[in-house]
Amino acid sequence: VMADLRPPVLDDYGLVAALRWYGAQLASRTSIAVTVQGHELIPRLALPVENALFRIAQEALTNVTKHAQATKATVAVEVDDETVRLIIADDGIGFDPASVTGPDGRRGWGLLTMAERAEAVGSRFRIESRPGQGTRVIVEVER
Repeated sequence: VMADLRPPVLDDYGLVAALRWYGAQLASRTSIAVTVQGHELIPRLALPVENALFRIAQEALTNVTKHAQATKATVAVEVDDETVRLIIADDGIGFDPASVTGPDGRRGWGLLTMAERAEAVGSRFRIESRPGQGTRVIVEVER
């Protein structure tokens, strides 16, 4: 269980390698084809930021398996001079992000946890989804 929360591959090889490892694990346990795109970040992000991005991707992919009825998921790490962008997209049923609430009337727990993780490391977080259109979780962090 601990290796899933912070896999050694994250510390040893970086975010993209850890995402590839997790995507392969998920694909082997589900019927979802998971593709990971991107190159390792040089220089690497701070470990707390990499860990937060990994955990956000993990939660987003968990949501794909639980709720999306998807056949494909893509995890992309895009980099430019100023920003690292993590995008988790699926071809599932989509949803109205404004209508998802947890027991306390706030956003669903998984969505709230992802947003809080992003905020804790100074990242921007958003969800793009509509019923029938799949979902994209996007996290942007300054380099």
